[in-house]
Amino acid sequence: MNLLLVGVNHRTARLADREALALGEDEIGALLTLVTGKGVVREAAVLSTCNRVEIYAAAPDTDVADRHIRDAVVALRDRDLLAPGGHRYSVTGPAVVRHLFRVACALDSMILGDVQILGQVKQAYSAARAGGASGVLLDRLFEMALHTGKRARHETGVGTGTVSMAAAAVEFARHHAGTLAGRHVAIIGAGDTARLAAKHVAAHEPRAITIVNRDPAHGELLAADTGARYLPIDALQDAIAAADVVFSATRAPHAIVTTETVRAAMAGRPERPLTIMDLAVPRDVEEDAGEISGVSLHPLDSVRARVDRAVTQRTTEVPHVEDIVEQEVVRFAAWWRSLGAAPVVVALREHFERIRAEEMERQLGGMTDRERERADRLTRALVNRLLHVPTVKLKDVDPGSSEGQWRLEAARELFALPSTADSQRTMAPAIQVSADSTGSRIRLKPDPAATAPANRTTTAPTATLNRLQDPAAVHARPAGRSGDV
Repeated sequence: MNLLLVGVNHRTARLADREALALGEDEIGALLTLVTGKGVVREAAVLSTCNRVEIYAAAPDTDVADRHIRDAVVALRDRDLLAPGGHRYSVTGPAVVRHLFRVACALDSMILGDVQILGQVKQAYSAARAGGASGVLLDRLFEMALHTGKRARHETGVGTGTVSMAAAAVEFARHHAGTLAGRHVAIIGAGDTARLAAKHVAAHEPRAITIVNRDPAHGELLAADTGARYLPIDALQDAIAAADVVFSATRAPHAIVTTETVRAAMAGRPERPLTIMDLAVPRDVEEDAGEISGVSLHPLDSVRARVDRAVTQRTTEVPHVEDIVEQEVVRFAAWWRSLGAAPVVVALREHFERIRAEEMERQLGGMTDRERERADRLTRALVNRLLHVPTVKLKDVDPGSSEGQWRLEAARELFALPSTADSQRTMAPAIQVSADSTGSRIRLKPDPAATAPANRTTTAPTATLNRLQDPAAVHARPAGRSGDV
């Protein structure tokens, strides 16, 4: 199984290209179904923001999966928006891990240290889990990405200050309009960007803030939180007519502020200029609205230059964040390698557990319940102590290398464990891998019906050790198999 990432972002694609590919919540669910529906891709997640659309996948064959993801986008949008070219990128393996960790740390954002991206990564992961598209590999990848992003936020100054796309847009509008104090401001939308814009606008003491939103519940809540008034989407023209500055930041799949709406709003106020900041992808405001007399329309990319200046102070923190990313990439790689050794680790522990349980039954049958309980705790602790170092060493091998394959096969032979094929057949149902931000845990669920009685003697280990004492045997290691974990 390998990792694949296919996507576009603000560095590789024009705004128009990102607009064409931007996905709403329902579309993300539909794309996840298309991507994982035929088994070519085993796991998938979609990260869609104003500045990027990225599809993360776990698949046996990344070349086939890449083509399959393109076909899924074509089925959804009736256009080959991920065709090979300069606007899209496709990476595999460890590069996917490093990329997502850097994204979560806001190192790859339009605004260095952007405070919104970590929440957006979390939303992407939640959507994948809710749609049943995530599994062991992507669960671990996204949980570690969130952990990495939090480390960067808490251990460095990359997120210090109030710089964000919304804050930069408010500052841009204040500079363009002269001031926001005493002005009427309309905010279209009630999502994260709109909420941040409202917060920053309120700090400039405008005369009034109006929240316009399609969903009354979200719109009224934002209005209550910011001391604004709420208007339904049907009153959009009236809100624009009363405003000096408009911020639009919805997730609508098409423009909701038409040129005719703006023209009608301006008809009753021809001498009063209007500044419109369109922060949405796809754009909320039709481009031609900027041609109307008295209207200044500024799309998302207009904020970029101001943002670049505002985040210069954060660049000194980048090396520290990159160090955190590399530390977590190494931890993920170690966990990934450990998955290849899981069948051997499980077989080894079950082998020892069977011997322990059988010897307990055979030798200690006459004990009282209290004595048996103490003996049980003692023998379990002894087995865990004996197996701790072998378990750590086995989980640290690289199953894709010749050395790693030799070590796993040696462990199987040394303790008369099932062969690779037998392990996959009888041990897989007994493995449950759960991932968290600190490490993986392999839980054993023995299946007595699937396992044979253990040989309690040292015959197999002794014979193997005797063979390995022969220098020729030591160096006659089986060739490893290349491939992914």
